[in-house]
Amino acid sequence: MKKFGFLIVLLFFLLACQKDYNKTKYAYQYTPNDASAIIKINELNDFINSIDNHNILSNIYNKELQKASEVLKLLNTTKQVYVSFTDNKSDYIILTENDSTLFVIDSIPNRISETLVDFKIEKTQIDTTTVYHKIIGNVFAGSNNLELLKSLNSKNENAELKNLIETTDDKSVASVVFKSDAKNYSQLLFTNINKQDSTANYTVLDFRYTENSLHYNGILKSQDSISNNLDNFKHTIPQKTHSPELAPYNTSSLLSISYDDFLTFNNNLNQINQQATDSIQTFLNFTNEIALIDEAVILHSLDTNLILESIEAKSSAETFREIEIYEFGDVDFFKSRLKPFISFSETKYFSIYENFIVFSNSIDRIKTILTNALNNNTLANSEAFTSISENLSDEASMFIFKNSEGLSEVLNKEIKGYNANAVQYIYEDSYAHVNGIIQKFKKRAASNSITEAFNTNVESEIISAPQTLKNHITNAHDIAVQDVNNVLYLISNSGSVLWKKQLKGKILGKIEQMDMYKNGRLQLVFATSNHIYVLDRNGNDVSPFPKNFKDDITQPLSVFDYDKRKDYRLLVTQGKNLIMYNAKGELVTGFNYKNNSSTIDTQPKHFRIGSKDYLTFATGENLQILNRQGNIRVNVKGKIQFSENDIYLYQNKFTTTNILGQLIQVDTKGNLSTKNLMLTDKHRLETTSKTLVSMTENKLNIKSRTIDLDYGEYTAPSVFYLNDKIYVTTTDLQSKKVYLFDSQAKSIPNFPIFGTSAAELQKLDTEKGLELITQSDSKNIVVYKLH
Repeated sequence: MKKFGFLIVLLFFLLACQKDYNKTKYAYQYTPNDASAIIKINELNDFINSIDNHNILSNIYNKELQKASEVLKLLNTTKQVYVSFTDNKSDYIILTENDSTLFVIDSIPNRISETLVDFKIEKTQIDTTTVYHKIIGNVFAGSNNLELLKSLNSKNENAELKNLIETTDDKSVASVVFKSDAKNYSQLLFTNINKQDSTANYTVLDFRYTENSLHYNGILKSQDSISNNLDNFKHTIPQKTHSPELAPYNTSSLLSISYDDFLTFNNNLNQINQQATDSIQTFLNFTNEIALIDEAVILHSLDTNLILESIEAKSSAETFREIEIYEFGDVDFFKSRLKPFISFSETKYFSIYENFIVFSNSIDRIKTILTNALNNNTLANSEAFTSISENLSDEASMFIFKNSEGLSEVLNKEIKGYNANAVQYIYEDSYAHVNGIIQKFKKRAASNSITEAFNTNVESEIISAPQTLKNHITNAHDIAVQDVNNVLYLISNSGSVLWKKQLKGKILGKIEQMDMYKNGRLQLVFATSNHIYVLDRNGNDVSPFPKNFKDDITQPLSVFDYDKRKDYRLLVTQGKNLIMYNAKGELVTGFNYKNNSSTIDTQPKHFRIGSKDYLTFATGENLQILNRQGNIRVNVKGKIQFSENDIYLYQNKFTTTNILGQLIQVDTKGNLSTKNLMLTDKHRLETTSKTLVSMTENKLNIKSRTIDLDYGEYTAPSVFYLNDKIYVTTTDLQSKKVYLFDSQAKSIPNFPIFGTSAAELQKLDTEKGLELITQSDSKNIVVYKLH
C-alpha cells in the first residue's frame, strides 16, 4: 500500500513538472509554420536604429518591419526578440520572453486599450498603430493580425524553422531566416539561387554592421537532391577565385564559378539543362574557374596551352602588344551550356594572358582588359577590392562581386559610394555557406594624413571629456559623454547617438566596464555622488542597480577583478570609509577597512605584483597599501605631502608626486624614495608600468626627454598603449590645439590639430588606423582618423 501511495505521489510530481515545462517555452517555438522570414534580434536598440538609418538594411527590410518597429520601440528588454512575417507579407508577429517591465501600457502616451475577454487578448492602439498582444506562459506575443495571434500554438511548430533559428549567432546584432525566394532578403544573395518551379529553400544569415558596412554570413539549405542552383556543385571542391586578378579595376559586376573537376560540375549541369555533352566543350575540362564580367567571359586554367590546342574553331585576328587575339568560331558557345550561372552571346574573340583565357564579342573589349592587366589596373589590385579582401574566404564555389552600379541594380535603388561588395558561396553536402559584405569605400587618404571622420552634436554643454568604451558586439569602441544636465550619451563609432539616459548627478571619474553575467556582454559601471549605476548595452538599468546612498560618494567607483575571473568587486569611497560590493550589489562582508580618521583623497586602485594584490590610496600624509581584506599589507616608512596626482604602479613601485614636484616611490617593503623632477607645484603626472610622463607649465616630459611647447593652458597628459606603441596626448585649451607624441617625444606627423578638450586615442572601428576623439566646441564631439 505504501508503494502504491509512493507511485501516486511520483505521478503527481511528474505531471506538475510537465505542467511547469509547458509554461517554459522559447519564444521562437511559437513562430507560425508559414513564416516566410523570421528576424531574430539580439541587440534591440542597435537594430531599431538600423531600420531607419542604415543605408543598406533600411532598403532590405520590408515595409511590414517599419510597422512592427513602432511596437519594437516600446519594448524594454535585453532578451532576444523574434519578428516573423507570413507568406501573406502584410502580417507580422513579435515574440519575446516576457517580464513585468517589457511592455508597460500605462506608460505609453496617446494609446487606447481594451481587453478581448473571449480570447484573453489585449488590443492597444497607439496613434495609428494597432497591436494585439497576449502572454502565453512566459512568452509575450504581439501582432497586427488578431487571427494570427489567436492561432499561435507551440505544438504546431515548424521543426525545420526551429532548428535553423537555433543555428543563428547570439552575438550578432540580428539574424534572419528567410525563404530564398523572398524578394527583399534574397537581394543579399546577389543572384537568384532557386531552381525554377522549385520549393523555396531557407537561408540563414547573421548580421554585423557599422553605419557604412554590412557583413553577413550563414547557410543556404537544400530541401531535396537538387533544389537550388548551388546543388550543381555537388561532389566538387571549392577553389580559389582568380578572376579578379584579370578583371579591370572598374568592373561593375563579376560572377565566378569554381570547381576542382569540370566534368563533375558539367554532369550536374546537364541533368538540370537536359542537354548532352558535345565534343567542342572539352576545352572547359582544363579549367577550374569560369567567370562572367562586364562584356566578357574569363576562364582560369593551370595549362592554357591545352585549352588553346583543344579549341578547334579559331583563327588569328591580330597581335596586340605581343599578345595574340583569336577569332572564335562558335559564337554561341557560352549562350546556354553554363546556365543558370553564365550566359553570354556573340562570343567572337578570345585571347590568352598568363593563366587566363578571356572571351568577348568585342576585340576592343579584349584589348581594354589586356591593357589594364599589363598595367596592374585589375580589380584585385584596386583599393575598393582590397578593402574587403580580409573579410573573404580563400576558396569558394561561387563568388559574386558588385560595385555601386552593380549593387544598385540588385537593390533596385541608386546606391552611391558602395564600391566594394561581394557574396561567396562555399558548397558542402546539401547546404552552402554564405559569406557577404557590402561596404562603403572611400579612397584612402595619403600616408600620415589626418581626416575628420565625423562631428556629433549633443543637446547641452559637455561637462567631461569624451571617453571610449568597448563594444562587445563589434569588438571596436563607442564614445560616451555627459552633458551639463547630467544626460549620458552613447555615440557609435560612426557618429550616431545610440541612446541617451538621464542620470541623477555627474559621473565621478571614468566609466568602467564589466561582464557581470560572464557571457561576453559588457555593462557600464560608474558612480555619481549618491548612486552606483550599472547599465546594459542599450542604456537600461541592470537590476539591482542603481543603488542609492544617503551619504555622499567622494571618489570615483573602483572596479576590481582580482584574478581575471570576472568575479568583480565594486569599491565605494565615502569620505573616510570604504564599502565593497560584488557585481550583484551584495555587500562583501570579508572586507573591513579601518579608517585612520583621515579622508581618502585619491581613488583606490588595485595593483598586482607577483602573486600578491595591493589596494592603494592616499589619506592625509599617508599612503595606504592594503590587502584584499582591507588590512594593511605594507607599512610605508615615511609621510608624503601628496600633490593632486593619482597613485600609479611604475617600475613595480607605488608611484606619485608631492607638492614640491618630487617623484615619490614606495616599494613592497614600505621603503620610500624621492627624486627631484624639477617640477613646479602645479604639475601633472601619468605613468604606465615602464613609461613616466609629466607636465609642468609648458614643458612635457616623456621618459627622459623634454618638449618645450608654446605657453598655454594644458590638460593633464594622457598615455595610450596601442598597436605595440606608446602615445601621449595633451591639449592647449587656450590655442585649442591637440598634441600627439610617441614614446621618443617625437610629434606625430600633421599634429597639432584643432580640439577644445582632453583627447583620447583609440581604435574605434575594425579598419586600419587609429582615431583621436576630442571636442570641437562645448556641444560637439569630433573624431579624427589617423592614416
